[in-house]
Amino acid sequence: MNISYGLTPEECPQLVIEKRGNLNIYKVNFKSLSELHLFLSENPKVNTNIFYTQKSEKSSTKFAGEPLDVAIDYCVGGYEKDFSMFVKLKKDIDRVNIKHVQSRKVRPSVVGSRPNVPAYVAGAPKSMYRMDRVKEKKVITIYINLAYANSVSEAQIRNRGILTLNLVKILENNDYIVNFKVFETCMVGQEVFAAGVGIKRPGELLNVKKCYYPLCSKEFLRRVMCRIKESMPFKENWHMSYGQLMSDHHTRLVLGIPEDAIVINSPDQMGIEGNDIYEDADRFFANLNLGREIVVPDYVRESKEEDK
Repeated sequence: MNISYGLTPEECPQLVIEKRGNLNIYKVNFKSLSELHLFLSENPKVNTNIFYTQKSEKSSTKFAGEPLDVAIDYCVGGYEKDFSMFVKLKKDIDRVNIKHVQSRKVRPSVVGSRPNVPAYVAGAPKSMYRMDRVKEKKVITIYINLAYANSVSEAQIRNRGILTLNLVKILENNDYIVNFKVFETCMVGQEVFAAGVGIKRPGELLNVKKCYYPLCSKEFLRRVMCRIKESMPFKENWHMSYGQLMSDHHTRLVLGIPEDAIVINSPDQMGIEGNDIYEDADRFFANLNLGREIVVPDYVRESKEEDK
C-alpha cells in the first residue's frame, strides 16, 4: 500500500504551518461552512503514515453520530436532530431579553425615513422622523472552542449553543457588530493543531439553523474535525488520541486571539450544567464577566417574573 504524508500548504490554501520555538503549529482556517464542505467533498488525501485507521469513518454511531459522508453533507444541508427543542429553549431565553433591547432614538427631522403624519398635516417644517443610533457600533469577535471532555452531556452542549447565540443577540442589541468563529485546538508532543471555521461574518444576519450544526452536533467535532486532522502532515503519533486539549491561555497565543475578543470554552468551564437553561445562563454570563460592556439580564429572577 502506498503511504501518504498528508496535504502540503501548496495543496491546501487554507493550511499554514508555523514554527514557534520547539513547536510546529498546523493552522487551517475555513471562511465558511460552504468552504469546509467543498474541501471535504473533494476527499483530501489522508496522512496514512500516522492515521492508518480513520476514526472519522470507523468511530461508532453512538460516539460520533451519523456516518462521515452524512456529517459532511450537514455542513450545507442543515442538521435537524433535536432542533425543535433547541429553538423552544432559545425562545424562552429570548423572552427575557426583550425588555433589555436597546432601541434607537427618534428625532423630528426635515428629511428622514418615516413620515410624522400629524406634523405634516399641521404644516410643521420637521414632518419626518429620523432614526438615530444610540451609539457607534463596534466590531467584536466571538470564538467558541468546540472541544470538550467525553463526560460532557448533550444537554450541556445544547445549552452552550443556545447561550452563545443569545450572547450574539445581546451584543447586537447593544450596538456591537459580531464576528463569530468556531475552532478546535489540541496538541500531541511538539505539534499543535488549530482549525477554525467562520460561522457569521460582521454585518451578516444570524442564521440559527446554520449555527446549530457546528455548535450542537457530535458529528461536527467527531467526524468533520477529525477528518480535517487526518489530512494534516503531522509527524507525531496523533493516531491514538487525536490530540490533548489546550488551556485557554495557550489557545489565545496559538490563534492570536486579541484580549478584547470573547472566548467560549467547554460547557463545564463556562458553568453550564445542562439542566435549567436560566440557571445556566446566569453562570455563563457571570463567567464571561461582561457586565461593564453590556446589560445582562438576571435570567432566573426575570424568568420567574415573566411567568407571573
